[in-house]
Amino acid sequence: MEMILNALRDSLWLTVKLLLIILPLTISYEFLKERGLFSGTKPFFFMGITRPGLLPLITGVIIGLTYGAGVIIHAIKEHKLGKREVFLILLFLSVCHAMFEDTLLFVVIGANGLIVVVARLILAVVFTYLAYRARLFET
Repeated sequence: MEMILNALRDSLWLTVKLLLIILPLTISYEFLKERGLFSGTKPFFFMGITRPGLLPLITGVIIGLTYGAGVIIHAIKEHKLGKREVFLILLFLSVCHAMFEDTLLFVVIGANGLIVVVARLILAVVFTYLAYRARLFET
């Protein structure tokens, strides 16, 4: 009986930790979205990713692929993103998704957060830049 109570207590504590990590990230994303960060006519270009492509990129980086997938699909349909831009967004996210959420979760179990963030960010930028320069898809 004591083992079951310990497991329930530890599970509840982990749930509270996860809630404290995920809830502020979700609120921050919604705040940035409402402030119009992802819309407007001001030009933006980052390694083949335009301003409309910024929304799915930032969503995937902050919250993750599960939530980001819906936003990516919506952005592709709404803004008619090209195959090349979609490929570059997904390539970046394959290495660098859920940056804050995953990092905080890894820190909770003992990883060095700075090493996790820097390594993933560098790899994502390098891979995306190489793919952008290789011109794998033409728009």
